[in-house]
Amino acid sequence: MTGQNIAIIGAGLAGSVLARTLHDAGAQVTVFEKSGGAGGRLATRRTDHGAFNHGAQYLSAKHAAFRAMLTGLARADAAEVWTPPDQDRDAVWHVGKPGMSGVVKPLLKDINVVSRTRVTAIIKDETKALLNADGASLGQFDHVIVTAPTPQAYHLLSPVDPVFQSLASVRYAPNWTLMGVFADTEIAPEFARGTPAEIIGWQAVAFRAAGNLGIVVQAGAEWSRDHLELEKDDAGARILAALQNRHPSLGEPLHVDAHRWRYALVERPLGTPFLGSRCNTFFASGDGMLGGRAESAFESARALADHLKSAVLAPNSR
Repeated sequence: MTGQNIAIIGAGLAGSVLARTLHDAGAQVTVFEKSGGAGGRLATRRTDHGAFNHGAQYLSAKHAAFRAMLTGLARADAAEVWTPPDQDRDAVWHVGKPGMSGVVKPLLKDINVVSRTRVTAIIKDETKALLNADGASLGQFDHVIVTAPTPQAYHLLSPVDPVFQSLASVRYAPNWTLMGVFADTEIAPEFARGTPAEIIGWQAVAFRAAGNLGIVVQAGAEWSRDHLELEKDDAGARILAALQNRHPSLGEPLHVDAHRWRYALVERPLGTPFLGSRCNTFFASGDGMLGGRAESAFESARALADHLKSAVLAPNSR
């Protein structure tokens, strides 16, 4: 039955793919996002000096469906092919335009997105689901999908149905990220990897603009886990020192900031495309279901959307 009122919690890639697909199938979709913008870990931080992609740096596809979506986004001028000059790879990499968060904007066109709203409780009420934000009602819905990182999905969904207890097995690696602006200088390579135990897990040139150089550094997963509870300024100072030690010509930054991702990369996924309640009302979707690639979030969302179109939105499903 079309016209179903569906709430999606999280405006990352999985939530955006679900929103687009279910909206196009006739559902009334509302997306709740705790931050001020969409994209999740397809994140872009804008500054007076330039923009940093401080989450995922690029997207690549292993399978035809995700490759087709990226190609479509490129046609819509929301993405473009990117080949780092120092990389010798056969895979096609895409980056968002003007930043990585631009990838989800066409997916959320004409969708009701409620930003800066953190859903704190889901309440099962007979045939409806109620959403609350710190005690304030956000409305009632026929179905609720949580695409936030799986530990957050567990917190919201496990009180609703015991089936969601299994979400506790999913494990993520955290990450500290540094964004720095320096007086323009040559730095090579444009994109370089370290190891999980190093402070510099990888680094990339974010931009060259107005004589300045923007660099984004993501700390190694092991280092980030060991130092997860540092104050932001302390974590940023340590990563900056490691970067300057590696590249002495950088000098002191014109701008520096750090960001902590508690749930950066899936290390142990659930192993199923999505998880649903016995009443077919509540669902969990996202990269925590299948793995750490953005494509895994897409595949999870696509599988759940197909299920809902068949079991809920089809004209004769009820």
